[in-house]
Amino acid sequence: MRKKINRLGAQDEGKEMAKMGRAEPTIGSLSRVGDGVANRERPRRSEVGRPASGVELVTLSPVARETLQAQAYNKLREALMSGLFSPGQSITLRSTAEALGTSPMPVRDALRRLEIEHALVPRSNRTLGVPEMTYASLIELREVRMALEGLAAEKAAALVSADEVKKTEHYYQAMAAAAEAGDPGEYMRSNWAFHSSIYRASRSELLVSLIEPTWMRIGPYVRMMLPDRQSLIASLGSHADALQGMKRGDPEVTKQAIMRDIWESAEGLADMLRAQDEVIAEPAAAPRSGGRPKGGAQRR
Repeated sequence: MRKKINRLGAQDEGKEMAKMGRAEPTIGSLSRVGDGVANRERPRRSEVGRPASGVELVTLSPVARETLQAQAYNKLREALMSGLFSPGQSITLRSTAEALGTSPMPVRDALRRLEIEHALVPRSNRTLGVPEMTYASLIELREVRMALEGLAAEKAAALVSADEVKKTEHYYQAMAAAAEAGDPGEYMRSNWAFHSSIYRASRSELLVSLIEPTWMRIGPYVRMMLPDRQSLIASLGSHADALQGMKRGDPEVTKQAIMRDIWESAEGLADMLRAQDEVIAEPAAAPRSGGRPKGGAQRR
């Protein structure tokens, strides 16, 4: 009976992989969820022994599968936020499972979760893809990000510890080195780590949970927003101001620096998307500071 079930499962899985096998992206840069994960997903016969301390065995297997699904989901989410995927890129079940070093089942669940969160969208060829933005959706996203991330930065500056400041400074130095070297990939990874370290210092799990989905939407566009070495270096100013605000424990300076970074980094992309749209959307309302967030110099 077990062999029959395994054969049926393999057939179903093969059909699913065949359906989603077209337009595979290059996602080899994704780190694997674990060594030999595919082999560990189903307990070996020797491991299915007596329940320990009266715990029924049936309660253990679902926990392992959920953990694997969570690992796959977290890896994909971090990849989206760090700009490892491009706008419009197709994401297939088979190529993603291979990149993560796991079987398709946990990846299927992770992709479905990302689709529910609108971080991925269905495509006509039975795959999922990274959503593409319009000018209007970018402006709306910018407003939401400025409100959420500005508030998180403000709270963080008042609550941050010395160790958290050191961690944030470490990520800033990594960003600066990547910008000087003209390495957009390393810059984007360090950029998300920098911002994330600030927002987590706010001690607000709610704010972080609201901010991260917006980064899954904007992450794939960061490479377009900062296309060359000059733009990477120019972006460091607002980050340096945010770091100084954190060091001094100044909520207003930190908040304005983060809001300015969001505003400035979207300017070039907004112009590009507005030119692509057939109908030009109405400009979004300016921030309460009267337009561009206060402080800092104009981008070079």
